[in-house]
Amino acid sequence: MSETATPSVPTAQLECPQCHTTIAYYDTENSTHYGCPACHTYFEYEDPKPPRVIGEFKASTQQPKQVIPLGASGVMLDGSTYVVAGYSVRCELNAQQYRWGEYTLFSAPDKYAQLAVYEGHWTFIQPTERLYKVQFPNSRSAYIASGDLDYRLYNKYQPKVLYAVGEYDYDVFDDEKLFVAEYISPPHMLVEEKERFGKKQQWYRAEHIEPKAVAKAFGVPSHEMPWRSGTGAVQPAPGEDTWLPLLRFTLFMCMLTVVAQFFMSATNPSNLLVNENFSTQPDTARGSTAGPSANIVTHSFEVHGPTAIAVDINAYVDNAWLELPVTLVNEKTGQSYEFTKSIEYYHGYEGGESWSEGSTSADAVLAEVPSGRYHINIYPASQGGMPTTFSLRVTENATLQSNLFLLLGALFVYPAILFLRRRFHEQQRWENSDYGPQGA
Repeated sequence: MSETATPSVPTAQLECPQCHTTIAYYDTENSTHYGCPACHTYFEYEDPKPPRVIGEFKASTQQPKQVIPLGASGVMLDGSTYVVAGYSVRCELNAQQYRWGEYTLFSAPDKYAQLAVYEGHWTFIQPTERLYKVQFPNSRSAYIASGDLDYRLYNKYQPKVLYAVGEYDYDVFDDEKLFVAEYISPPHMLVEEKERFGKKQQWYRAEHIEPKAVAKAFGVPSHEMPWRSGTGAVQPAPGEDTWLPLLRFTLFMCMLTVVAQFFMSATNPSNLLVNENFSTQPDTARGSTAGPSANIVTHSFEVHGPTAIAVDINAYVDNAWLELPVTLVNEKTGQSYEFTKSIEYYHGYEGGESWSEGSTSADAVLAEVPSGRYHINIYPASQGGMPTTFSLRVTENATLQSNLFLLLGALFVYPAILFLRRRFHEQQRWENSDYGPQGA
């Protein structure tokens, strides 16, 4: 698109019949109606007939401001160079608070298009000869299937013209006889215009265009562009261009992670080192039968490291607790790895309902344990010094499922955030519509 606006040389000029301002126009073959930019008179002129004044528009500060001047030219999405021939302000007949601006674009010799702007959201609109079939046309869920896209009904209205300036090849007030239906598949839209009792029907294809692209095409300073508010009817959702590639990449990385985990498990299978049952005994050396129990020492075992050591404990506690300080000791170097697990389980019946709290099991993982001969020391303490039985299971090359889930979770963080942003975007889009999916 062009960096700056290129003022087009008008092909003809005429005089406003009201204030005699010279009005430039471009489509000398087809233009019949004109709006004076000076006094806002709207009139018809077809040479050799004299001009016929139709009425006068009232400019209002509440109307969308015209930011692209008449006569400015630029290249649009279809690659054609257009000149701004006219500008009008319209609203919905039954909801006149919804107002938008519509630029009439002309490309010689006879090509027309529109550039509509509503609350800072821009749409490039072109007529098409194609006719589209609407599925379930009388329902809120009406849609059009075209190619790989489904266009869902977004809006229905009858337009009202509030203001017009420039040149037109028809009477703009004829648009007030039309009934318009808009079907969207962002960033695209299909627009149907038809008369209530006539057979006239015209379809248009529309596409979202970014404000900066409009500003660049017609040389409008960015600070003069209307502020964008809310979500546009066909405004692309965040990450529209990257969403599907991101999903594919994320799924690929997840599959790669899972395969790598299975490969590591297959090449380094887990090996059971200890699988024993123990029972706490009072520490007779201390002369006490409460609290601390006699130390427990497992048999020696070889660790082929560096590796992860998984320790699983299951205690047979019933309305009681058991505390197990555990130390893994390298018999050659004396290096030790320590942790403590408190296991407690209570249950009962109260107020007509049973209750329970706690658990009878605990586990721990020791990472990067080097090779060597080891044993485990346990220093149990039980409630009231009561003998308590527990099982101890020690495994090397343990598969750390938690690490796998953490990595998978990390891979999905950004896609999840983007999904929520896109969903919120769609909810905002359909809040402006009386149709479409409920609870979008």
